[in-house]
Amino acid sequence: MGMSMPSWYDIVGLDSRSSEFCEGLDESMERILSFVENEVSGDDSSATATATACVNPLDYSRIVLAGFSQGGALALYTGMTQSRKQSNVGLGLGGITVMSGYLPRSKAFAIATGSEKTPILHCHGEQDSVVPVQAAALSKERVSSLLKEMGSENSYEVKTYPGLDHSVAIEELNDVAAFLKRVIPPM
Repeated sequence: MGMSMPSWYDIVGLDSRSSEFCEGLDESMERILSFVENEVSGDDSSATATATACVNPLDYSRIVLAGFSQGGALALYTGMTQSRKQSNVGLGLGGITVMSGYLPRSKAFAIATGSEKTPILHCHGEQDSVVPVQAAALSKERVSSLLKEMGSENSYEVKTYPGLDHSVAIEELNDVAAFLKRVIPPM
């Protein structure tokens, strides 16, 4: 925390005040959005030698943002706050999966209209020594309160895992797989 390291954005602390300013979050969010928009448009112009070009465009409802720790925080923040390219409509993704993550910039967090029905699965180890398990409950509380203000309800499910530190367990991956099967529409 406060150290230079390769990551999505700089973390200076995990208390509520520290997470209000996340240097690099906006740049990382733009990178994720460009990936999403490329999948939706079928544009393969940003494909690299290691990435496969998008053959068939996808609908937003078939895209799930997922991540662990900072990646989960970025998935939650991006998936709920951002709008579709050249539109004021929220992304309206198939879902968001957060593993051992949290909601960054919670005070400034605002849900984009059109994303209020996006299902969220938040998995967290009860013994997480890096991101305390309370971060999951606080994230759900903030998102749910904003949804209530919007007159909407969302499926924000928190699953905790006894004995799990800042890591991933098979039980958690099974829960994620079940979530993906549930939220991604069949072809």
